[in-house]
Amino acid sequence: MENVSITYVTPEMYGYKDRGILKWQGMILADQNDAMKIMKDEFEVIGPKEEMSEEEISQVLHKAYTMDFPIAIQANVMRNGSYYKDVECKIAGHSNGRIFLNVIDGRKTSCTISQIRNVEMMNPLDWYDKLK
Repeated sequence: MENVSITYVTPEMYGYKDRGILKWQGMILADQNDAMKIMKDEFEVIGPKEEMSEEEISQVLHKAYTMDFPIAIQANVMRNGSYYKDVECKIAGHSNGRIFLNVIDGRKTSCTISQIRNVEMMNPLDWYDKLK
C-alpha cells in the first residue's frame, strides 16, 4: 500500500468571505417575504400604557360588548422590556372567566381579565377602514 498525502483546500484559504444567510435572500419567495413583514409588525413592541384595575377593564369591556364597539387591548406581557403592539378586536362573548375576541385580521382568540394591562375603545371608523 502506498502512502498518499491529502491536502484540504477551502475557499477561505484563497480569500473568499462567505456572506452567510445574505446570499440566500434572493431566493425567498414574495409570499414568504410578505409573511415575514406581517410577523415583524405583529411583534412590534411599544411603551407601557397606564395599568388599569380589573374593575376599570371590566367596565370598558362591558360597554364595548353592549355597544358592539371595537377595542384595543394591551396585553400584560413583556418582550425584551417592552409590551406587544395592541390587539385590535371586538368582543364576541364571554364564558367561565374567558373573554372571546374577534381580531381585526380575522383570527379568533380568548383571554382573561388578568392578562389585560390596558383596554381602550377604538373609533369604529378606524376599525372598518382597516378591514378593507
